[in-house]
Amino acid sequence: MCDANPVHLGHHARADGRWRLYAIADPAAPSADGSALRRWADRMLTAPDSPVAVHTPHGADLDALFDIKVIYQRGHHGTEVTDTPKVFRSRSGPFRLADDERGYATDRRDPAFFDPVGIVATRGISRDGAVVVRPDQHLAGAFPLTDTAGLAEFFRGHLLPAGASTATAAS
Repeated sequence: MCDANPVHLGHHARADGRWRLYAIADPAAPSADGSALRRWADRMLTAPDSPVAVHTPHGADLDALFDIKVIYQRGHHGTEVTDTPKVFRSRSGPFRLADDERGYATDRRDPAFFDPVGIVATRGISRDGAVVVRPDQHLAGAFPLTDTAGLAEFFRGHLLPAGASTATAAS
C-alpha cells in the first residue's frame, strides 16, 4: 500500500516459521476509532488473552511468531499509511524500525488481484474478518473481526503459551 507497487499478497509471505494473520478491513472507515478493524488491532496489542500476548516469547519482537497484515477493501489512494493501527506497524529488529509494508489495498483495475467475492464465497471468509495461515502457507482458519475469543481459542489449541515447556504442558 505505501509504495503502490502491485504485488500479490502471497508473494510477500516468507518461509520463516511464523503464523500469518491477515485482517480484512471493513470497507467503510477501516481505521477510524471504534471501527471493527481498530478494535481488533487494539485487542491484539493490549488484551492479556490475545494470541500475540499469550504465545509470543517473552522479550521477543511483537512479530516474532505472528506476521500480522491488513488488507483494505479500497484503493491505496483512500488510505493513509500513518492511519494504519499500530499492530500492523510494529517495531522490530535491532533498530526498532516500523515495517510500513504490512498494509495492502485492493487494485480496482484488476478484480482478480483481490477478489472479495471469489475468495470470500469459496472459503467462507468474512468480508471483514481475520484469516489465519499456518507457517506452511496453508489456510488454517477464518474469524470475524469481532470473534477475538475464537481466534484466541484457535491458537490455544495449536501453540503453547510463551515460557511453557513441553514437559510442563504434558502434565
